[in-house]
Formats: sequence, structure tokens, C-alpha cells
Amino acid sequence: MQEPIHVLYYNDAGRMDQWQKTLGRMLPSLKLVTADSPDADKADVLMTWNPPNGLIADHHNLKGVISLGQGVDHVLKGKTFPPHLKLARLVDPFMADSMAEWVLLAILEKHRERDAYRDLEKRQEWVQFEQRLAGDYCVAVMGLGAIGSVVAQKAAMMGFRTIGWSRTAKTLSGVDARHGDDGFIACLGEADYLVSILPLTPETTDLYDAGTFARMKPGAVFINSGRGLQVVEDDLIAAIDNGMISAAVLDVTRTEPLPGGHPLWDHPGVTIWPHVSAQTSEISAAPQVVEAIKAIRAGREPENNVDISRGY
Repeated sequence: MQEPIHVLYYNDAGRMDQWQKTLGRMLPSLKLVTADSPDADKADVLMTWNPPNGLIADHHNLKGVISLGQGVDHVLKGKTFPPHLKLARLVDPFMADSMAEWVLLAILEKHRERDAYRDLEKRQEWVQFEQRLAGDYCVAVMGLGAIGSVVAQKAAMMGFRTIGWSRTAKTLSGVDARHGDDGFIACLGEADYLVSILPLTPETTDLYDAGTFARMKPGAVFINSGRGLQVVEDDLIAAIDNGMISAAVLDVTRTEPLPGGHPLWDHPGVTIWPHVSAQTSEISAAPQVVEAIKAIRAGREPENNVDISRGY
């Protein structure tokens, strides 16, 4: 009988059984265990999203960690991460498509003036606004990685003039891709809808502050599905109140869950979503998780290995 492959699991406890069932169909010898299990020290791979500090370093038999999401900042930020460990992230087409759906929904609700029509509906008033043409408006996607590139290309397919920004130069069909400091500033000034899908790094923390909002096109809509710590929320509220930008749609906030009574909840120019724009699916993610487990245990680089120095 084949020895079980123990994999340490620290994530939503309610989804552990589903992960076990889905992964077990592909790797029958796999056994997910929690940190308090007698078999925890037998695990050489950890599957997690936001582990407490000390969990990784305390399990000395680990060879690597798999982040159950596109980002890895929750695994690294403020945590002790032994440098010899491999770190893999998910690059899941399902998540990219889901993010694109959410971003397009956020854009189209503003573009087709859903808020105004909703108010008219409540008053039972039949009023029609002149329709806006997508080609007259610019969407800028900040972050053209595995997810952002899909989002940008789908926005372009909808007919919007689409530009994008990345740290280094990229080429994308239908997208005017910019890079570097000048490219970043240019995107801010041109976008009617500024979509941020950037990873959280020291360079992007507090990136969207008063100075950044002041460079944005007057009346623009700010859409964030990247990381909440990239936005100085008081500055965002001030930018809307002062008419620098018109609105914000946020799937992420600095503190999650967003505390009750926080001014973002009731602000008329802000729409809040509870970090659901691109949720991990066990079914679609399972094949690459299994391959990452096999690679890490064999001492190979997993396909979506993370450069720890860059944070993505």
C-alpha cells in the first residue's frame, strides 16, 4: 500500500473536505492535515492563503508552500518565510475570467448609468439618457499580469479604448500597453475607468494617495480589485468629495472584513464588494495544485514559482 502524501492545510476550514475530495481524485494517496494533527510534521507541502506568523517556520519538514490564490502577499507580509522554501501561486484561467466579469460589471454599471436609473426606478419615473459609446471612453488596467492581461483584452473586445500599465514592457493585442513611471502617469491622466489589479509590494503599498488621485482624469471612476493596502482610503474619500474623481468601486479594503461604521460603507460615491471578484475554485485549480505538490516534493521548481525578492 502506497504511503500517504501528507499536505498541511491552513485555509477556510469549511472548504477542507472539498479540497480533499477534489485533489484526492487526482492524487489518491494525498491526505490533507491541519496544524494540530498528529501527522502535521509528516507534511512537506503547505496549502494556505493567510497563515499566521510562525506556522511556516515552525514546520521544519516543509519543502514548499502553495498560495491558494493569485497573490502571495498574505503568505509573505509580516511572516517568517525560510529562504530555502519554494513558493507557488495559482494562475487559474477561471480566476482571470471571473475577475474580468467583475471588472466589466463595475465599468458597465457606471458606463450605462445604473445608479441613476435605479433612482428613477424607485421613483417610478420613465426617463431615458443618451447612451454613451464605449469607444469614446478609456479603460486603463494597472497591472498586466496573468489576470490583468485578460481583463484588459476583454475590455478592448467590449469596444472601449483600452490602455494598460506594467512594470516592464509588454505587448497585448488590442491594448495600448505602457510601462515605467511615464507610462503610469499617462494612464492616470487618460483613463475614464482606472482598474487596479496590481500585486501588493513595497512599491505599490499606499500607491493610490492624494497625489495619485490628483493626477487622474477629472470625473474618472477608480476600480480596485488588487489589494486594499494600496489605497489611502481617507485620500480616496477626499478625492471623491472634492470632485477630483467621480466614484470608486472596491472589492478590497485595507481592513477585511470592512468594519461596521467605516465611512466607505455609507459614502454615496463608493460601492463596496466583499472581496469576491475572483474566488478560488477547487475544481479548476486542482490540476495545478497537484502538479505543484509533485514538483515541490521532487525538488523541482513549480510551474508558477514566485520570485520572493519581487513578491510575485
